[in-house]
Amino acid sequence: MLLGEMTSPEIDGLPRDIVVYIPVASCEQHSLHLPVLTDSLIGEEVARRVHDRIPNDVLVLPVQWLGYSQHHIRYPGTVSAVSQTHLLLMMDIVACMVEYGFRKILIQNSHGGNGANIQVLLQRLMERYQEGEAEFYTRWAWASADTLNRIRDLPNGSGHAGETETSMILALRPDLVRTDKLDPDGERDGMRAPGMSSYYRFDQRTEHGGVGDPRPATAEKGQRMLNASADEIAEQVLAIRKLSPYGSK
Repeated sequence: MLLGEMTSPEIDGLPRDIVVYIPVASCEQHSLHLPVLTDSLIGEEVARRVHDRIPNDVLVLPVQWLGYSQHHIRYPGTVSAVSQTHLLLMMDIVACMVEYGFRKILIQNSHGGNGANIQVLLQRLMERYQEGEAEFYTRWAWASADTLNRIRDLPNGSGHAGETETSMILALRPDLVRTDKLDPDGERDGMRAPGMSSYYRFDQRTEHGGVGDPRPATAEKGQRMLNASADEIAEQVLAIRKLSPYGSK
């Protein structure tokens, strides 16, 4: 079911154990060759393909394109929430669906910068719904690395605007890919101490806002990646729906 195409009474008539599927993404720079809505286009398409496979088991919400992209903010066209706004926005979306009685919530994330807030969101949802009113899950919008590595040429081809994302957009909207500007990019030398984590803006980390090599990308690989992602997630959605409610005997 696609929430945005349904009437309110139709939504109210759905079984409450259907999996509410919330795609969250971003609007941010993607190097020299991909559009700023890359993450949203990919996340929306994977969610649509999951829906096509199991339409009676998911209620897919419109993609939430406003994400946390402050590390890209120096690049024009990036539209980002600050961390607290982003966290509260996701909380409000989930709270609406729980208020309507839906009990199984899955957040699909197609932007790496959202990951930290989603983990905090899960903590806060656990704190807010102490009596097991609902179950909350999250997963990445792409298939597993092992699956994608059987499709792509580069062993670490995901990156940011690299082989994986470029292939997917070539499959979806080839008219939006500036194929004359494909250029590898990556983290500058000396940006990390071994074994330590840190947080840098992309204009500090890279030459032109990419990580990885987009040149091996093809539309054929992109279709395979999108289908593999939808297959994997659809299987997990069915597993979530079959789970017994928390606290049940």
